Amino acid sequence: MNRTPAPTGSPVKPSSNAAASGEKTPMAGSSSSPAKPASAGDVKSYTVAGGRVVLDLGEKSAELVSATPNAGWQMQVWKQEFYIRVTFTKDGREVSAYCTWHETKPTVVFDDR
Repeated sequence: MNRTPAPTGSPVKPSSNAAASGEKTPMAGSSSSPAKPASAGDVKSYTVAGGRVVLDLGEKSAELVSATPNAGWQMQVWKQEFYIRVTFTKDGREVSAYCTWHETKPTVVFDDR
């Protein structure tokens, strides 16, 4: 015979003020801040010898969406106020994608050493 264990703790009840006003009580772990709006930039994917970098390029800034190394490669990411650098390394080879901006549209350049 299987028995389901009884729940522990007590359920959270909304305050009488919230119930009277029709307000919803937020669930545990939820955030009252709105979700981030969809990108207003231009999402670009760049494939280099060591992997792939995806950037969201805005008018005056950029955000790293993702960076994925190829098999056998290592990856490092640096983010600063006016640039993002993603570097892939393997067997002494270093391949970097740099995205920079400062009072200008973001530009992306690559370096393979």
